[in-house]
Amino acid sequence: MAEQTRSIPINHDLRPAYYDDFQCLASGCRFTCCKGWKITFGKKDYLSLKRQDGSPELNKNMKKTLRRLKKGPMSEQFYGEFDLAGGTCPLQRADGLCLLQLEKGHEALPYVCRIFPRRETYWSSGYFERSLSPACEGVLELLWKLPEGVDFRSNPLPKQSRMKTPFYEIGSLHLHFQDIRAQCIDFLQDRRLLLSERILLMGLALKKLTDRPEDVEHWIAQAKALGRDPSVVKQVRLSGSESTLSMFLSNNIKILLKISAPHSDFAAVQEDLLTGLNIRFQPGTALGTIPFAPYLAAKKRFDKTFASHSFFMENLMVSLFFHLCLPNCDSGEDLWKSYVSFCNLYSFYRFMAVMSCREGASGDKAELFRLMVCASRGLIHNSGRQVQLRDEFFQNDSATLAHMAVLLGSCWDEHRP
Repeated sequence: MAEQTRSIPINHDLRPAYYDDFQCLASGCRFTCCKGWKITFGKKDYLSLKRQDGSPELNKNMKKTLRRLKKGPMSEQFYGEFDLAGGTCPLQRADGLCLLQLEKGHEALPYVCRIFPRRETYWSSGYFERSLSPACEGVLELLWKLPEGVDFRSNPLPKQSRMKTPFYEIGSLHLHFQDIRAQCIDFLQDRRLLLSERILLMGLALKKLTDRPEDVEHWIAQAKALGRDPSVVKQVRLSGSESTLSMFLSNNIKILLKISAPHSDFAAVQEDLLTGLNIRFQPGTALGTIPFAPYLAAKKRFDKTFASHSFFMENLMVSLFFHLCLPNCDSGEDLWKSYVSFCNLYSFYRFMAVMSCREGASGDKAELFRLMVCASRGLIHNSGRQVQLRDEFFQNDSATLAHMAVLLGSCWDEHRP
């Protein structure tokens, strides 16, 4: 009987090379992970925290912050949380350090606190993948120091850590995930083109795969040749126009307005950016006409200030692509949806980066990192919001490759060295 399914052995890890260099900035961090978002954990962590006993200060703050969540469909995963009344975890001391960790050690922390900004997962790539979230200033600093781009490392796993993936049907895109993703990252790191043009080139290739998902080996050969075809390169050479800039700004300001959260630094960021764009927005009203001049002036300053670090945005998006395990290979449809989401993410990161050089802002690396951290925490750590934004494109028939070309062409207009 012919083989119907197949699993993938996982005997090695895979990680960005800079993963090995990461260290928490601790009290030196300006954007603590103990502030501005929900800190939830499973039942095992909740019960472990419930049993902790230490100094009177620790016991008082644990009683104040530890809370059981209501039962729901995800109760095992979201069993308890730290109640961040006022937006900051009560266990965080004035010097930025965690009282629980100082008294009880790193292992006493719930898993989410122990691992952030890391992600570790066995994946259909055939690797135990380790990555770092760009929602951490320390990670951004590592990306800032890689002018040659992001490289990857792999080492054998100890025998006790080896395993196999679930079984996938023969013909599943998951069986080819690593080859597909590797080709996508090759597109993202092809410096002959602007980054927005590389993303469109990747989209041209992925569209062919969604149309014929059963022929991955042929697709890989085609994809490798795609970037060497002068007619294709000409096709993806993007240029901005008044209409594309209008769409770019409108789309990203709408995202900016949607991802503000209570007790978060994002409320201040939202106000700073709207002021920098000369927009007076009232909740419940239409956005109205968006002036171009403030953004174009910010872009001019951005191009001049960060000309020597154009590689930073490439490193950020390559890392993000890896961290989010893109593209989604559950089906051809899901693969395309994940590409649309990635285009939307890049557009917003590009918008935020340029706005770090708005009128009245410091326009330096510190402000750039501040906006990148807020963008990451507002989007990539809220999967529901990502899906909502992506689905709006599909509901409005705006998820076509042509529409992505307009959106990416508005990234706007990237400075060509």
